Amino acid sequence: MLYDVFICHASEDKDKFVRPLANKLQQYHLEVWFDEFSLSIGDSLRESIDKGLSKSRFGVVVLSRNFFKKKWPTNELNGLFARETSGENQVILPIWHGVNAKEIIKHSPLLADRKAVVSAKGLDFVCKELLKKLRPDTSPLIIARDILIKYGLNPPVISDEWWLDVIEASNRVPNGGFVVPDRSCWGRWTFPLPNFDSCGKDRGDWLAWSAMQMQWEKEAERRKIAQITKPEIVLKFIDTMPGLKDACHSYPLFLANYAPQLTIKGFSGDFDPDFDYMLKQSTLIHEKERKSKSQSGTALTTNSMPPACDIEIALRHPAFGDFESSYIACQFVQGEIGGPEIRHYEHFEYLVWFLSSGSDWLPKKIKYFLIDGMKKWAVWLSPGKSYDWDKVKDFSITLMDAKSLRSFKLTTKAKAALLNWISHSLKVLGVSDKPRSIMNRFLDSSFIECYIEENRIRSKKKRAS
Repeated sequence: MLYDVFICHASEDKDKFVRPLANKLQQYHLEVWFDEFSLSIGDSLRESIDKGLSKSRFGVVVLSRNFFKKKWPTNELNGLFARETSGENQVILPIWHGVNAKEIIKHSPLLADRKAVVSAKGLDFVCKELLKKLRPDTSPLIIARDILIKYGLNPPVISDEWWLDVIEASNRVPNGGFVVPDRSCWGRWTFPLPNFDSCGKDRGDWLAWSAMQMQWEKEAERRKIAQITKPEIVLKFIDTMPGLKDACHSYPLFLANYAPQLTIKGFSGDFDPDFDYMLKQSTLIHEKERKSKSQSGTALTTNSMPPACDIEIALRHPAFGDFESSYIACQFVQGEIGGPEIRHYEHFEYLVWFLSSGSDWLPKKIKYFLIDGMKKWAVWLSPGKSYDWDKVKDFSITLMDAKSLRSFKLTTKAKAALLNWISHSLKVLGVSDKPRSIMNRFLDSSFIECYIEENRIRSKKKRAS
């Protein structure tokens, strides 16, 4: 634990002045080393005070007649002087409590020459003067820290190394870029940061939201908050992450990519108005586009007809925005905001989830539409990083080499590889369905036939180009 300020005082001054001062400084969200706050039963008094002296940014010294009579407070003062003489900037912030300049000179000429605040002017005045040093208005780190406290976080003092992590994270690419290194940009469940300025409040805002995004990103990964997470769990996650709900309301498009299940009517919670507005606005825009094309005399086919709404909100539209099911499945699994990778699982794992009881909370119409989309999208064959290629190759190579359905044969080895792949996927997903029942649904749903046909069409297009 690090502190903003250490209060050096005589015990006789505690009740009437020092304790009220310490409490008042805490109200300004400062970390105060004050013996009543910072010592527990069994602590070594000397070790605790030494730690407070060494780990505090400043030392407030309450100079009084009682102070100069004591040996212990003057030892603490000597420790603060030692820090200044070792090269640190001004550390000692003196308060004259019931003493005048002559008395100070008598005991410490060095302190007499130091600008001090007089306690007789009142506690509010004393705090106001101290705060000019303890938390200058122009410090972005102080501004950032206050914003985090407002959102219920308890960040360390600004001299803690944690802030270096925040500053480093704040320099990541803000949700953009397709070919930059992973750690150069933000991950899932992060949003555009506030407008950046090089100083003052704007920079403080930028750092505060960077710190909160670090937490959202880490917790979303730890809790596996993804498209397959039940809506009520996603909404609870948003509620418990400081600042995240505000970000989601400000950027509902990003929320629709991270959690497309929330765009479904009845699953949106507090975001119902946001998604209703998105659907209404995008429907109006696309309707104008449709009318414009229709009036131009262009013959419109199903393929050339503009969609009825934006794809991010299509699950809320009664006809899925007139999109093909493969487009909707692609959007559901990997989004398209052009920043962090939306996809949390491998494509085949999503396919297994759609076929399992784990997806039964989806409305049936949407579930079967997405299953059809996964089938027609036909990109599920690669095992990705989560599964060993050698364990699936007997199935995958057989399928990839098939020129037609007639030439494909699901051998015993290929079937065993498929079953093992499904078993692995169920474990990753945390779904307890029987692997063989999922395999039977997979085979009965014509995924293999559709893949072979789509692969044939793609090969033909590739040769033509």
